[in-house]
Amino acid sequence: MIPLMLSLALLAPAPPPSPLTLDEVVAKYAAARGGLERWQAVSSLEMTGIYASFSEEAPFTLRRQRPNLYRFESAMVKKPTVLAHDGRDPWLHYPMYEIMKPVKAEDPLTVLIAQDAEFEPALIRAREKGHKVELDGRGDVDGQETVRLKVTRADGWEETWHLDPKTWLEVAVDSKTFDYTQRGEAMKQRAFFSDFRTVDGLVIPHRVEKEYGARLSVLTVDKVRLNPPLDEASFKMPAPSP
Repeated sequence: MIPLMLSLALLAPAPPPSPLTLDEVVAKYAAARGGLERWQAVSSLEMTGIYASFSEEAPFTLRRQRPNLYRFESAMVKKPTVLAHDGRDPWLHYPMYEIMKPVKAEDPLTVLIAQDAEFEPALIRAREKGHKVELDGRGDVDGQETVRLKVTRADGWEETWHLDPKTWLEVAVDSKTFDYTQRGEAMKQRAFFSDFRTVDGLVIPHRVEKEYGARLSVLTVDKVRLNPPLDEASFKMPAPSP
């Protein structure tokens, strides 16, 4: 006969696994996105697809080149729109905001464009970029359990990242944004990430939905090119018309 204490020990549930450290969580995230080495091997990136906003859809092109060249082109309410960063200054052409010709961005759009211009996700090489990352316990996104990280960017803006504890990919990111068509003040934004696909070793979300105030925007990626040749001049703000 098995002694009583041994029987109870065999019936007792196994102790929960030790919680992961911050460095382990961040390492798992980087590996899930393709790994640090693969990201470092990519110097330029181009995405194309459909951007939906204000209940209308339009093609978009997004280009990035290290270290922080960035250009996003699409249309809002059938008006051509460009958000860009030339490596030094963000600029935009945004008829929705009555910006009818390319101009240098002003705060807070300066910060938002600079954040978008980061070549890699914020959690990859976060310390090198000056971001502070902290474990923030367990979270929940529409009933899905997540591992929550608090990210304080180098610019001082704060975000909450929700990672799937099974895949270690981001489920959602909570942040703030500005939309002058609603009200000219900061508002909460939640971005949802899904349809992750592997492209030449990198794992990239092909669907990004953003909810902020009364707005919803959806970015659906059709094609990703890694290391395409890009013209640096295309990131620069056009000279004013004579």
